[in-house]
Amino acid sequence: MRSLWRRFRDVVVHRILHADDTPHRLALGVLLGFLIAPTPTLGLQIVIYVGVATMIGANKFAGVPFLFISNPFTAVPLYWFVWKVGDYALNFGPGGRAVTEQTVSNWLGDTGRAIQNSDWESVLAWEFWSDVGRMLVSTGGELWFGALLVGLLTGLPAYFFTRWGVGAFREAREARRLSRVPPE
Repeated sequence: MRSLWRRFRDVVVHRILHADDTPHRLALGVLLGFLIAPTPTLGLQIVIYVGVATMIGANKFAGVPFLFISNPFTAVPLYWFVWKVGDYALNFGPGGRAVTEQTVSNWLGDTGRAIQNSDWESVLAWEFWSDVGRMLVSTGGELWFGALLVGLLTGLPAYFFTRWGVGAFREAREARRLSRVPPE
């Protein structure tokens, strides 16, 4: 865990704070990373991020570390949480659609059974992706709305914190540089 934290800190310090870009563009990249991270686009997130960052003029690297919040190990709990947030918001409070084991089984179809039986070759089959697509359509509204909501609720504070942090870091670096210059 310490190594992971150290790597994250190194990315933030060396790739974001030392980047030769405006604080706004860096912070916009971080906001975009937080917006895209919870979306159910696992595997395409970096491609989407770079495309959108190019279109809106955000830094193309600043948000990439945050995209790794969603990965194969965190996808299920993250998407469940995002779905619950979207369900809560769209159905105006608790008591939205009840999700039972049977509901999930219906959504997944043969895909769930294949994964449960460790039949990983089925991942390459058309039926697998058809079932995944059907599940995304069945849960799409709640999942996408929840992803947008979670992305905004985490990304907006991250934008302002990053913009402030980059400015403060650069001011402190400049003050250190000026303090080392000998007086005339």
